[in-house]
Amino acid sequence: MKRRSDIKVLVLDGTPRDRGRIHGEALKPMILESLERWKYLLGQRFKRSVDRLIDQLVEKTNFLAAAKKWTPQLLDEVKGIAEGAGLDFNLVFALQLMDEWIWCLQSRAQNTVERCSSLGCFKEGDRPALVAQNLDWLNYIEGLGALLHIKYPESTLESLVPTVAGMIGTCGLNNRPLGICTNALWEFANNSIDGLPTTFIVRAVLEQPNLNTAVDFIHKIKHASAENYLIGDSEQVVDYECTANKISQHIPYEGALRVYHTNHPLVNDDVIFPPKKPPLTSTTHNRFNYLVKRLKDPTKNITIETVKYILSSHEGSVCVHHNYQPLAGYTFCSVICSLSHSPVLYLAMGPPCSNEYKSFRF
Repeated sequence: MKRRSDIKVLVLDGTPRDRGRIHGEALKPMILESLERWKYLLGQRFKRSVDRLIDQLVEKTNFLAAAKKWTPQLLDEVKGIAEGAGLDFNLVFALQLMDEWIWCLQSRAQNTVERCSSLGCFKEGDRPALVAQNLDWLNYIEGLGALLHIKYPESTLESLVPTVAGMIGTCGLNNRPLGICTNALWEFANNSIDGLPTTFIVRAVLEQPNLNTAVDFIHKIKHASAENYLIGDSEQVVDYECTANKISQHIPYEGALRVYHTNHPLVNDDVIFPPKKPPLTSTTHNRFNYLVKRLKDPTKNITIETVKYILSSHEGSVCVHHNYQPLAGYTFCSVICSLSHSPVLYLAMGPPCSNEYKSFRF
C-alpha cells in the first residue's frame, strides 16, 4: 500500500521580494534544517571550511552576476527568502546552486550522484501534452520538500513549483500552460562559472507566456550547468541539451511525438567525457533504455496512469530508494504535468512506487 504524500503547499503572492519573504518566514525551520544538513555534508565531503566553500561558490564565480543580468526579479526573491528567514544572503544564494556546487567544488571523478529521468508526450487524442520526471538528488533533502503556488501581481500568470525549502524551484508548470523538467548533464559536458544557474532558468521559463518565448530564453542566456530541458505546452514538447558552449535539440527520431532523457548527452558534442563511457556506478544508460522500451513505440497508448507506472519502475533504477548511506541519492519527488487548458500537477513526495500522487490545480 502506498503512503499518502504529506505535501506542504505555500502560496507566494506580491512582489518578488514579498514572495521571498513569505517563503523565508513560513519555511524558516525547514530552511535552517536544510542548511544545517547541507553544510554538514559539505564539511564531510571536502574536509575544508564550509564558510570558505560557500564563499568560493558565490564570490569566486559569476553565478550572481548572471542572475542579476538575466533574472533580477528572481534574485530579489532570493534576497527576500534570506530576509524572511533571517539568514545571510550569500548562504541562501549558495543554496540555490543545487547543480552547480557539485561540479564547481569537486573533481568529475567524484560526480556519481544519480540524477533524474524525464519524459514528454505530445497531445494525442483527448490526452493533453505532458512532461514528467523523477527528481533524484542527495538524501540530505529528505523531508524538506514543499510546493510553491506562485501568483504574480497585475497578471493572470500562476505557477506550481515543487522545491526544497529555501530554494526558488526545481521544475513545474504554469497556467498558460507551460511545463518544464530537467536532467543534469554536467558529469559529461562543459559547464561555466559565468552562466545562469539551473534553478533560475527553471523559474524564468515558468514566467514565459508561451513555448516560443521559453525556447528563445534558453537560447539567449549563458548556461552554468550542462543540463537537459524538456519543455511542453498544450500541444507539443521540445527537448534541448544545453551546455556552456552549445545548445542542441534532441528529437528521438523523425516525426517522434514522445521524448525521453536521462543524464548523458545524446546530441550535444560539447562534452569532456565521452557519454558512452559513464562511471561504473552510473545508471543513466539503463534508465534511458527502459524509457525507450516503454515510450518509443507510437502504437502504445500513453496515459497519466502509464506515466505513473513508468516513473514507479525499478527497472533501470528509474525509481530510486533512500538507502540511508552517506552521500547517496534517492527520488526526492516525482512530477507529472498535464498540460491541458486547465493544467494539473501530479506530485508524489518520495519514490512514487511507495508514495501516492496528489493532484494540484490552479
